[in-house]
Amino acid sequence: MNHHISRRLSALGLALILAVPAGAAGMSAFVPNGPYSGFSDVPAGAWYTADVEQAVKLGLMKGKGNGTFDPQGKLSAAEAITMAVQVHAAYTGQTFTPGGSPWYRNALDYALENGLVLRGEFSDYTAPATRAQMAGLFAYALPTGELERINRVAAVPDVSADTDHAGAIYLLYGAGVLAGTGGGAFQPQATIDRASAAAILNRVALPGSRVTLSLDRAPAGTTAESPDGAFRLTFGVGGWEEISADGAAGLRFQDKSGTLTALSCRKDSRTEKNLEDFAVGRLTALRDELGGLELLEQPGMALFRGLSALTWSYRAEGRLHTVICVENTGFYVTLDLAVQEGEGADEWYGQMLSTAYTLDLAL
Repeated sequence: MNHHISRRLSALGLALILAVPAGAAGMSAFVPNGPYSGFSDVPAGAWYTADVEQAVKLGLMKGKGNGTFDPQGKLSAAEAITMAVQVHAAYTGQTFTPGGSPWYRNALDYALENGLVLRGEFSDYTAPATRAQMAGLFAYALPTGELERINRVAAVPDVSADTDHAGAIYLLYGAGVLAGTGGGAFQPQATIDRASAAAILNRVALPGSRVTLSLDRAPAGTTAESPDGAFRLTFGVGGWEEISADGAAGLRFQDKSGTLTALSCRKDSRTEKNLEDFAVGRLTALRDELGGLELLEQPGMALFRGLSALTWSYRAEGRLHTVICVENTGFYVTLDLAVQEGEGADEWYGQMLSTAYTLDLAL
């Protein structure tokens, strides 16, 4: 059974979540004070003129030669990778020299070494990048802690659990880096022009340029809120109820595919210092309750709907469980997705994951 949640964070990515590497410049590395002489195809007064100038002054983009920028040109995968590498190298203080043969070779080698790109992820680096691919690259260029959630996003209309780089897309929406098109839609499979990419890249590097959004329209279905207001979930056909257990409160949903149990627990600095402590405590309590635990997947970091999450999976009493632990400022929230073992388990899990992906966590 495939218990894939979202792209796992690389070893470096996990380290960046926990602490800024020694010697790193951090966000202070991004100061738009580099040279800028303008481009013949970037006229004064165009919506993107200031964004292009700022991205160039930050040293994160450059022209296409002959004094042009090609603002309407489609961003290639190689260009997106190079931009992400420039951000990552500046933040971490690592040495990166553009160039190589082909021209993006050094950037690609750096991206592979640092987990920004997975080997085989792109079949053609010169082809236009999709908007989803760009989001996947930009989201891993900084630690998730530098992409602080400032927006509560009930749903991105055209992004589901099955969408490529869904976790990265939600992360960037929450941080105010992405704003989408009409109605908040993202168009994940569409290409993106260089001018739009410049605007997004600036919001990655400069938190002050990030945008606040109002995306409070829940997906179709029945939306219920936890008794303590920590989260909302939207359910399809099936039954749900409010529940409480061991000082936690939440919701339980059940349909033909399985059961989703979501519990929120108010943070207590006396018992848990961080999400990892909380998740380990939950896992230990579960092991003690069951008298042992058959883990199918060890606890690990992942992006779940744009949230840094600790996840694991286990088997108990003929059911396959995936556990996802996330947090906001006041609560830890645990999701337990349980489906019957056997034929059809993958399909049932996919359906249950789609329900879990409606999680609307309060700020």
